[in-house]
Amino acid sequence: MRRVWLLAGYLAALPGCTGELSAFAALAFSMGLGAWIIGRDRQRQALAGAEHLRLAIASGQHRDLELGFRKELALAEAGEAVSPERQWAARLQLAGLLVAEWRLDEAREVYEASHETTGKLATPLQALAVFGRHELALLTETPDGVRLEAIRSDRAQLLPLLPRVFRRHVELAWDALEGLCLVRMGRPHEAPPLLERGLQTLEFSPSRVIYLFHLAQAYEHLGERELAKSRYQEAMSAFPGTRLASEAKSRLYALAPAHAEGFRTMLPEAPAGSAALVPTRPSSSEG
Repeated sequence: MRRVWLLAGYLAALPGCTGELSAFAALAFSMGLGAWIIGRDRQRQALAGAEHLRLAIASGQHRDLELGFRKELALAEAGEAVSPERQWAARLQLAGLLVAEWRLDEAREVYEASHETTGKLATPLQALAVFGRHELALLTETPDGVRLEAIRSDRAQLLPLLPRVFRRHVELAWDALEGLCLVRMGRPHEAPPLLERGLQTLEFSPSRVIYLFHLAQAYEHLGERELAKSRYQEAMSAFPGTRLASEAKSRLYALAPAHAEGFRTMLPEAPAGSAALVPTRPSSSEG
């Protein structure tokens, strides 16, 4: 435990300006780690930075954020003295934006660019890197029991490394990730409790739209139309202009009494496993 708090002290003492704090804050608060990573004396400033990021996303100004993260990484590649922590804060934020916009191939490139450096990071950033890679894999592959077990195993290994006071917040974020996996596997009955609990820790995460949309998908499959409509509505406003926000709008329209058309899988390019979410319809001969 002493080693963990030394890491916390190291990260809290990182030099930086408001922009750097904003990057750390939005990254950290999305998983309930803000107080650990940036220190109590900077929480108010960092929370303001995270709120700025959320408002930028909601108002369509996230391109400036993306440009800032890419510039940070470009400086590092050019040999500027940018710490690994700052690089990965920018990298994870950039990947999160790309995933939320359903630019999955670009997000994969961001992660793969320095896959080998993950082990050199302090524990909290390692945890977030692992989390992000699982998230991307769930959206680009057909998840199965092996992936589900890997998520549970990584969570079990990482949680004991965190201070006890923050452990529950991080655990909830991993609950949301497990819920996402279950929906993508075609097991929506198990997913809502996990997603509902985990959403509270993803308030400042660009990928919140992904979890809201999949929760709505699970509710729609289960016949909980009002709950599905409520979550689709939230997904529409969580990150306007993205693929999932537009799809949520379409699903909300389809659920209206005059336009009900039955359940439809998430996206045209969704993994084959998503087909398991389509309710089985009786044939005409079954009465």
